[in-house]
Amino acid sequence: MKQEGVRVGNLIVLAQPDRASLNFYREYLRNQSYHVNQTKHFVICQQLSSHRVILMHTFKQGEVNADLICFIEEELPAFGIIESEKQFGATLFAVLASTFSAPRDQPAIWRRFCLNTLDSLRNHIVHPDLITPTSYIGPFAAIYRRAFGLFTGQSLLDVGCSFGFLPILAAERYPQARIMGIDKNPDAITFSTDLAAITSTRSTTFTLLDLLSEDFLKQGGFDTVTAIHLLEHLTERDIPTALDHLLKVTNKRLLIAVPYEEAAQTLYNHQQIFTSEKLKYWGTWCVEQLKGKGRYWYEEVMGGMLIIERATGEE
Repeated sequence: MKQEGVRVGNLIVLAQPDRASLNFYREYLRNQSYHVNQTKHFVICQQLSSHRVILMHTFKQGEVNADLICFIEEELPAFGIIESEKQFGATLFAVLASTFSAPRDQPAIWRRFCLNTLDSLRNHIVHPDLITPTSYIGPFAAIYRRAFGLFTGQSLLDVGCSFGFLPILAAERYPQARIMGIDKNPDAITFSTDLAAITSTRSTTFTLLDLLSEDFLKQGGFDTVTAIHLLEHLTERDIPTALDHLLKVTNKRLLIAVPYEEAAQTLYNHQQIFTSEKLKYWGTWCVEQLKGKGRYWYEEVMGGMLIIERATGEE
């Protein structure tokens, strides 16, 4: 009955080849005094005496993408498996890694995750009517689609680029544009740089930078600047500095997208929640910083989207 799994602390993640195997091992562990629960995507087997948890699933390598983020968030915290951002990230990687055979190559695992997600994003962007329940990818595809519709000029800066999906998708649409992604997380820059290389996206660069640092301003100006699901990761105190820096590198149009939540999602390290009124308040603040030489408008796109446009003097 011994299987090779991925261990994270007291958690062991096992990928089963099919539902029959999953059901077999579920009953085997139940007979070994494990307390068994089942969700749509996972079987959770908990041994209360040792605090050991065996998490089983049937995902294949070709299926692991960013939608796993939603599945884990919605299905596992109720069982006490995930109580912090760190545990969330470790569990996500363990599920991904469990679809690979040992020895497991971490860069190859993340590369497969990124490529699968990129393919799914492309599909959702091209097919806006595609409905995927409990999806992380679907909402971001809608935001990216709208961002592409609002793109202006010949350069794009994506702030808080994470895995680099938006810059790479933008490079496919605007091959002559200068495109850069920045993030303060070294892993994000590693993943996005690797994804750009494997997809032969040569017009896009990724740089390790913190939006709140003065070094951010040394990148110069970009016609379109995007900050997609970034501001909720900052404290209220840091928002004026963040917006001031974003405005200073925006030549033409700044696009800001935020989620709407009832409470800040700690598993994603969210520091605050946004409403349409709050987003519009910051829109007014931005126009004031431009001394009236610009305008803002608000849209609802899987949450809120704020568009700040500098006056170009061409109207």
